[in-house]
Amino acid sequence: MTTETLPASAGKQTVVLLHGGRSSEHEISCVTTAGIFSAIDRERFDVVLVGITKAGQTVLLGEGDLAGYALDAAELPQVRDNGTRVLWPLSPGDRNLTVIGPDGRVQPVAEIDVVFPVLHGPFGEDGTVQGMLELVDVPYVGAGVLASSLCMDKHFTKLVLAESGIRVAPGRTIRRGQLERNPELLAQADAGLSYPLFVKPLRAGSSVGVSRVAEAAEIPAALDLAFESDDAVLIESGVVGREVEIAVLGGRAGQSPRASAVAGEIVMNGDGFYDYEAKYL
Repeated sequence: MTTETLPASAGKQTVVLLHGGRSSEHEISCVTTAGIFSAIDRERFDVVLVGITKAGQTVLLGEGDLAGYALDAAELPQVRDNGTRVLWPLSPGDRNLTVIGPDGRVQPVAEIDVVFPVLHGPFGEDGTVQGMLELVDVPYVGAGVLASSLCMDKHFTKLVLAESGIRVAPGRTIRRGQLERNPELLAQADAGLSYPLFVKPLRAGSSVGVSRVAEAAEIPAALDLAFESDDAVLIESGVVGREVEIAVLGGRAGQSPRASAVAGEIVMNGDGFYDYEAKYL
């Protein structure tokens, strides 16, 4: 079936806010999307809301669906399956976004100018979605395939940083299969490391599954929690210092990168750490 793409508003670009996803950070993606939607300049941009459910269905949403995207809601926000199915452009040069309705009818949605992936964690922040968009030559916001993939995997991030001469926290990677084949590795998990330790899933974010460990007896429970999010876990020595964050935007061809003029600092009260609750709740 062929469809005719709906025209964009005069002088505006069409931005697809792609959010939700199959990772453990699904809810945070929804909250982030609500924030972006409230801040985006609607005089300059038409916004199309595309969500991915926890089961992986890609659905078309409306502005009313954002009403439940708040962490203080009675129920954590998530993308609901409304029966629609979004079809991405099928080949390079085609920017047409279409949707299959619950009744099976194919209808045009818009011609895409850029996709803003607001996906957190695996299947979105790890280069997978970026690769899909690269295949059909659709512009998108954020890091490319290689940087996304490397930065999602803490083990390889540390290798690249260390090779570049940047100091990293001492640590080791343990995979579930290694422990199953050799349970004795558990007794060596903290060898050469300094307490407190931080035990974290290798490919997850938002501090999901991360534990602060004060003694060896706490390691097994911390590993079990981290393994709920990934089959590989990073165990690191704690580092004492100030945590400062600076945004860097890569320059276009021939231009230098730009850094944010103001740095943000994470300041914690007490002896806690910057966990999921501290970040979002």
